[in-house]
Amino acid sequence: MKCFIASLFLFFIGVQGLVSQSEGCITDQNDTFFKRLESNLKRSNETVEKGFVTRFVPINFFIVEDTDGSNSMDDTKIINDLCKLNERYLEADILFYIDDITYINNTNLNHRPRLTTSVNLMRQMRNNKAMNIFLVTEILQNNGTPSGAAGYYSGGNNDFVVMLKNQLGNESFTIEHEIGHFFSLAHPHVGWEGDISQGSTNGGYHPMTHGDTVRIQIITGSTQAGSVEVELVDRSNCTTAADRICDTPPDYGFGQSCGCCTMVYDVWDRNGDKIEPMIDNVMSYSNGCDPFLFSAEQIITMQSDFDSPSRAYLRTGEVAEFNPISSSVNIISPVNDQIFENFNGVLLEWEPIAEAEEYRVFISVSQQLEFTTTDNELYLTNLQPNKFYFVDVFAINKFGTGCHPITRRLFQTGSGSTSVNETSSINEINVFPNPVYKGQDLTVNYNSQGNFSSTVKLISINGQLVWNKQTQIIRGENKMIISSNGLNTGLYFLELHTTEGVIIEKIIIE
Repeated sequence: MKCFIASLFLFFIGVQGLVSQSEGCITDQNDTFFKRLESNLKRSNETVEKGFVTRFVPINFFIVEDTDGSNSMDDTKIINDLCKLNERYLEADILFYIDDITYINNTNLNHRPRLTTSVNLMRQMRNNKAMNIFLVTEILQNNGTPSGAAGYYSGGNNDFVVMLKNQLGNESFTIEHEIGHFFSLAHPHVGWEGDISQGSTNGGYHPMTHGDTVRIQIITGSTQAGSVEVELVDRSNCTTAADRICDTPPDYGFGQSCGCCTMVYDVWDRNGDKIEPMIDNVMSYSNGCDPFLFSAEQIITMQSDFDSPSRAYLRTGEVAEFNPISSSVNIISPVNDQIFENFNGVLLEWEPIAEAEEYRVFISVSQQLEFTTTDNELYLTNLQPNKFYFVDVFAINKFGTGCHPITRRLFQTGSGSTSVNETSSINEINVFPNPVYKGQDLTVNYNSQGNFSSTVKLISINGQLVWNKQTQIIRGENKMIISSNGLNTGLYFLELHTTEGVIIEKIIIE
């Protein structure tokens, strides 16, 4: 489920949970909020007359971490997930680009963003030429108790979005929902926000409470609004009831009531007209609707808000063309499973991408390394001998990396003189069965030219030592049994360390 808008400009009140359907959130959909919405609706004819115009929105993402640097996140997630946001707003002709990514070290803000000191810090850090989105670890209430909120938009003087780091790019469209609030959209079920599990009678439609014909004219007691007119199917009161948008049909919180994305009730309004809600609306409370959708009038309303005087600061003119990364990076070198004789001089090379402003290179498994370059090659001199590495390369511009699959290469380094699969003392190594089923024993056979001590290690794909044994190798045939009990499925590296070097074999556990 999505979570949602809280007007810090007016006051702070507790945000309810957004993880399950019985939980809601606080959206202060008051007179001030709706005046702005109605003003945008009045300008909608001017917006339509503009025709096809793409609106580009700069975003300043703020990654908040604790004062000591813990509970942070890698900005790679933002860069990777931005393409989803743009795909989901493409029909609205509203597209987003990265103006900046800023790190903030503040424990209070990272856990209790609604404290006065936290709000003042966000106000101080706010970029006056971009939409501001603060990514935090959790959103506790001021007293430190969990709120369950996944995010909210703060209006007025505090014109920014706050949301959990783990909600970026999710199937619940959390950030898309919050940006909808940013552009003045209300919930289509205004007045019905509540929590049935806490005894509320307005936490979405409930057949035992409201019957199959809902006769009430006013719904009260919402956690986010005062007295609200109950919307009718015939649109006779659509400009004054619920979200004030006429092409979003009546929705009495059906999605939050059933925890679903399909209408499971047969419900009529007080005129006897059957209700067919747009339960997969981005601004609704519903689950599992990927993709969620905007209505045509919602799109025009957001465009009108962008065009309004209050959003002039977004119209920087810095970006006038949508040029996302067109494809995955094609890595030329290394080829998969390539073995480099040396470890202190490995050249990585890839085909350039026209839209790229820079490239990020990630080296993983035996080491965790990250590089940024504007070239289409990188010479590595700080790798370790006789190790396996994965390399990933991403092309980046203001629109992120694009929605493309990762191209990954696996390569090995040598010692400069000794092969990683054979030494003069040990040869004819054989590992079977490989792949091996989880719980099955793995047999390692090899032939030795002498007697000496050795260390045998099993390394996970993440570089963790999961098994280690000292063993005495004898001249002739040697045999070792390794149990796979307790190991997770995946790729492992068996390393046999000798005085002459390291022999490495790949093992797959299924």
